[in-house]
Amino acid sequence: MSGADIFARYNPAVFTIFTSDGSNDFQGSGFFISADGIAVSNYHVFRHTYQSLARIKTSDGKEHEVEEVIAKDADDDVFIFRVKCSRKYPFVPISKRPVRVGEKAYAIGSPHGLENTFSSGEISQLREDFIQISVPIDHGSSGGVLLNSYGEAIGITTAGYDRSTANLNFAKDIHNIEKYITVN
Repeated sequence: MSGADIFARYNPAVFTIFTSDGSNDFQGSGFFISADGIAVSNYHVFRHTYQSLARIKTSDGKEHEVEEVIAKDADDDVFIFRVKCSRKYPFVPISKRPVRVGEKAYAIGSPHGLENTFSSGEISQLREDFIQISVPIDHGSSGGVLLNSYGEAIGITTAGYDRSTANLNFAKDIHNIEKYITVN
């Protein structure tokens, strides 16, 4: 698929997350992995915040509450939850293909609150449960989706080296969530 096709198809499955510790507000990204509202983000997006204050904003501008935390793990930097709503959600399928260095990759997230920003690059290297990418991401992109050229989720965008001009960014391998939930 082309980048434009991937964005058109999967943009509605990606959302912006707003969290709070009661005094400070924070923002990150997330995406649906099932039509019944199961979603994924990074643990650090929710760390030290109140679940009751967390909400998401989908690409259509609607806001929804986090209904249930399914799994969370600081070491894996994964947060899996269900969103409260009565409709079916567009979702990103999880890849069953191996990730290869040099293949094209795409990210959708909300860097600095710029909702549903699309970027592209390549897989630079595989490092334990991290995928090193040349795909531009920034603060607020955490928890967004990293996709392959088939439009499948291969990672959860996580971090970059702020002091580097080499575009050194990372995503957690999406298969880290399989120990917490069954992925179709």
